[in-house]
Amino acid sequence: MTTYIATDPQFDFAPRPGRVLQRELDAAGISQAQLAARTGLSTKHINLVIKGTAALSPDVAVTLEQILGTPAETWLHLEAERQVHEARKERSEVLEGYVSWANSFPRQLLIDRKVINESDAGTSLVAKLLSFFSVASPSAYAKTWLEPQASYKRSQVHSIDADLTALWLRLSELRAAELIEAAPVYDPAKLKAAADLLPKLTMSDDVGHAFAEAQELLLAAGVVLVFVPEISNTRISGVSRWKNGTPIIAVTIRYKTLDGLWFTILHEIAHVLLHPKRSTFVDDGFKADDDADEQETAANEFAQDHLIPPTYRAQLVATKTVIGIISLAEELGISPALVAGQWAFRTNTWGGSIAKLRKKIDPAELPA
Repeated sequence: MTTYIATDPQFDFAPRPGRVLQRELDAAGISQAQLAARTGLSTKHINLVIKGTAALSPDVAVTLEQILGTPAETWLHLEAERQVHEARKERSEVLEGYVSWANSFPRQLLIDRKVINESDAGTSLVAKLLSFFSVASPSAYAKTWLEPQASYKRSQVHSIDADLTALWLRLSELRAAELIEAAPVYDPAKLKAAADLLPKLTMSDDVGHAFAEAQELLLAAGVVLVFVPEISNTRISGVSRWKNGTPIIAVTIRYKTLDGLWFTILHEIAHVLLHPKRSTFVDDGFKADDDADEQETAANEFAQDHLIPPTYRAQLVATKTVIGIISLAEELGISPALVAGQWAFRTNTWGGSIAKLRKKIDPAELPA
């Protein structure tokens, strides 16, 4: 009896069961005709198995075990390895036809986002991309990632790159995967309570730590919050969507401002609370023109009310000085950057001394 080691898929060959069988027969001094007589199979079938034309079935494997002593599992494993090897060869030929599709994605971006390695090219690149998007072909990619974008709610009218949007959405999905496993059942009441607490977190000088606290608050409510750096030509500041019954909120810092980040988080929380499970919302930020979209208007108002309660709106708009903005921020218990951002929005004044209070943040400050 001989023991055989399974083929490593990295090698471009696999031991054919028939070849191994012939070696066993030669070692035992048994001809194909004699094996046929002993097994009750036809000589033709034995010959086809040895040539690899016919598959080595479980019945034949058990019979060979009885006659030659080699475990049936060994024969079946060799047969499975051969079939997988042949399937991989056929698949590689198919992938050759997808190379131009894979090359249409920005290569350096894929490397920077660790989707592929620098050495990936040709069919290796294709295989990596298909695996990343969890699809079998470019047509499956289009149905899974591009066609649904037509139904996404977007709070802006600029043209966007659908492939790069799909890339960013997939990155956010993968970023959220581990947190989804740890998330309890979604609780709207807890999410509302978390939204009430978020403005206080803006007072922290450490935006990364404050974001982590926000993640914990939302996760306790069954909502996953992640940060994924922006990809050019997607115009995404945030997204809210549902995955396996769990709401996911993913944000960028498109405007690279503290107020933009926290407004986006609150805006996406509003979508989860107000428009549950109905749509995927891909948002541009609070500077977008949302007047024609009631759902976006409602989400904007939710975020605005949590940052500057309606009773303070007149005071906010009437404020003309930096000191006034800082004083109002202290009264509200939030960062002056958030008050300055809302002041800029309400007065449509995006420059000047007050606008300088809108603290800039760097992607490196947030957990990626």
